[in-house]
Amino acid sequence: MTVVTEETDDQVRDPVFTGPGTPAGRLMRSYWQPVLQSRDLAAGTAQPLTVMSEQYTLYRGEDGVAVVMAPRCAHRLTVLSVGTVEGDSLRCMFHGWKFGPDGRCVEAPGESERLVSRASVKVYPTREAYGLIFAYLGDGEPPKFPGLDGFSRTYGHDLGKATTLDTETYVRRCNFFTNVENGLDHAHVPFTHRLSSDPSKTKTGFSPDAVHQEPIEVERGENIIRVRERGGKSPYQATFLMPNGLHLIVGIRDGIMEQFAWRVPIDDEQHRSFAIVARYLPDGPAPRAAAVDVADWPPADECAELIIRGEKRLVDFVDHPALVNIEDHVAQVGMGRLADRTHEYLAESDKGVVQLRRMWRRELDAFADGAPVRQTW
Repeated sequence: MTVVTEETDDQVRDPVFTGPGTPAGRLMRSYWQPVLQSRDLAAGTAQPLTVMSEQYTLYRGEDGVAVVMAPRCAHRLTVLSVGTVEGDSLRCMFHGWKFGPDGRCVEAPGESERLVSRASVKVYPTREAYGLIFAYLGDGEPPKFPGLDGFSRTYGHDLGKATTLDTETYVRRCNFFTNVENGLDHAHVPFTHRLSSDPSKTKTGFSPDAVHQEPIEVERGENIIRVRERGGKSPYQATFLMPNGLHLIVGIRDGIMEQFAWRVPIDDEQHRSFAIVARYLPDGPAPRAAAVDVADWPPADECAELIIRGEKRLVDFVDHPALVNIEDHVAQVGMGRLADRTHEYLAESDKGVVQLRRMWRRELDAFADGAPVRQTW
């Protein structure tokens, strides 16, 4: 695992290193980031959390409110995530000190009230929206929360009127920026996803029309980059949103899929993707397909590792419910945990990727010079 915590000349304008104190890490922490699916945190439970090579505690009070706080107790520094949720607070399992959702110590058995009133741990602004828990991990006041519903309506859809609305997440064992770039790399789709888009072999939701090869046009805004097929015949468009977001519209067999996705670093060599997925189906919800027991299959990242090592082939997972994800895992993890971009041979189809890298460098330069972060939505 590569974790960079000190700034060097080579990393000042490199977005791949996001550990504490790095330029990209400071910039990323200046935006709201999703950290967990809401359904993965039950009321009255706590768990450890790692984001951008930094540890946190995440718990949900018995009142249902999620809280992100420092990883260790202020007293003797043991991990708070193994503590016990009591009401809206979290009690440390070591000596029983209890911290409220504002981080203040509300009880320390056997200690004076004066000591209790002065003890605290850091907490981070936390919000829940559309089935995801978001946290602001930067300094100072958080920026305005992303207006996802308004952004959706701007581009002809409405999350509140979606036929189905859900969240998805996965872990990918490579640097987050590899996946960020993939969002604007339309040229990979007909080749990387050749198997999953073949209706004679799979039952994925891809529309056959969504995976053909067409010239693309790139539109660059102040803080976004949009890629779409030239001519406007396809609904496809992918919009990169600083610093690690993607708004995707693509045709599926039954209608249109809209997705908001974030690629959030766990550390410099692996990341977790979070997505809000809306489907707009003109004939209403499709009949529910027979349930697939995901437990019968290895996770997508493990399947990809088997394929990369030559022990399996993609076709061996043709019935895997996450075949599309496996295909992307293979292509991206196959570039290496930290891709060596010094040996790339970029082509005309990479113009979206090139624009993305230029935007990131521009924003890092501006941030280093003290300019305020420009929120995207």
